[in-house]
Amino acid sequence: MLDIFVDADACPVKQEVYRVANRYNLNVVLVANSWMYVPNETWLRLEVVSDGLDAADDWIVEHVQTRDIVITADIPLARRCL
Repeated sequence: MLDIFVDADACPVKQEVYRVANRYNLNVVLVANSWMYVPNETWLRLEVVSDGLDAADDWIVEHVQTRDIVITADIPLARRCL
């Protein structure tokens, strides 16, 4: 199944991602260095990683699969996911 991974710490479009994912029955994983509010939905989860440099990026790269979607403004992360 196609999943959406969000580099969530500074993502300004989380609400839009939630609407699209809900409409198309997609799972969303928000990856962040600290806890943040996440709506209580079965298709949505928060993955809190260590506070280390690029820890969220590394987690996303390790878990993303072919045909998944990554939402990020981080060009080096986008390149690593291709």
